Amino acid sequence: MQQIFEGKVYDIIKKPDGFVFSYLEQKIDDEHSLIRFKMFDTKTGNITDVAKNVYLLSKFGSNYKPAIKLTDNFVTVKSIYLPSGKLFLCKNTGECFLLDGDGSILWTGSILYRDEAPSDIALYNNCVWASFYENNVLIRFNIATMREELRIGGKKSPFLNPCSIFTDDNIATVCSAGSNSLTRVDLDTYSVEPYREFNQSLKNYIKSGAFEFVLLESGIYKL
Repeated sequence: MQQIFEGKVYDIIKKPDGFVFSYLEQKIDDEHSLIRFKMFDTKTGNITDVAKNVYLLSKFGSNYKPAIKLTDNFVTVKSIYLPSGKLFLCKNTGECFLLDGDGSILWTGSILYRDEAPSDIALYNNCVWASFYENNVLIRFNIATMREELRIGGKKSPFLNPCSIFTDDNIATVCSAGSNSLTRVDLDTYSVEPYREFNQSLKNYIKSGAFEFVLLESGIYKL
């Protein structure tokens, strides 16, 4: 592995040729921190500072102002783009919003499993897949009804505290924080196979083009 960035990173937003991420610049006190934003370019291998609006555009699209008004914390909220151009948001409480392309709210509700909010969400085949950290499951929700359609995991789960999920075509790569491992799930056949293990706390995984990246406790690494 090659370390790309050292430090505390909060989230990573995929772009066609790299990613944008938020990180801790300075801890001011127990309740306040200074957060900055950077971009990694897979073509050049360079990391550059970017303004907050570049991060917001990458995460929420051009109508980011209506989106961030709905969130208590725009860094921790989960977001996915739908093929229709709509934006789906999920807060840490499980409260969700569906926004039209102009920023208007089309739907609001909640995604919960046994009173637990999702640790992460991803999109595949016009369905929302959510990971649930404490219950060790992935659940597929119908985007039209937001009802549960399918569940993977549970008592005999291949996941241990799934903290994030990333979809690339029909493959979901799930980060298990409890085992510091990656698991791949075929979302067409529902077959599951272990992929990678790490010797420090695992937070996130993304793929941009042919390159794979993981967020570990110490920073961002290219696999």
